[in-house]
Formats: sequence, structure tokens, C-alpha cells
Amino acid sequence: MQKMVSDAEITKKGLNVLFKELGEPDAIRFLSQISYEKRDYLKLQEELFKGMTVDDIYKKAQEYLRNKKGAGKH
Repeated sequence: MQKMVSDAEITKKGLNVLFKELGEPDAIRFLSQISYEKRDYLKLQEELFKGMTVDDIYKKAQEYLRNKKGAGKH
């Protein structure tokens, strides 16, 4: 049975592998792509859609979709 290691030890080992295999610049680029901030998505949702009805949101989504499809036609 394998001994449990701490999260800090796993992080240290993982970073060592990344830096060894990718090199420092690419390891940092990789880490920046996967890191994320903790967000309160319900609060974000309230702020994004404040004062909008479901119909308003639907219309905006349809408009976005039409614009996206139109942008792809060249």
C-alpha cells in the first residue's frame, strides 16, 4: 500500500515534473492556462443579467448566434 502524501508534496512533485519536461517558460504558460479564480457564479449571473427578463436573455443569445454564424461566412 502506498503512503499518502500531502497536497503540498504532490504540488511540489508536479511542479518539478512540469519544469523539467517543459522548461520554465512553457511550464509557466501551461500553469497560467489552467489556473482559475474562485468565483461566485450566482452573483456573477445576477450582475450580468440584472434587469433582464428571460425573453431578453433569449433574444441576446439568438442575436449572438446569428452574428457568430454570419462572421464565419467569408
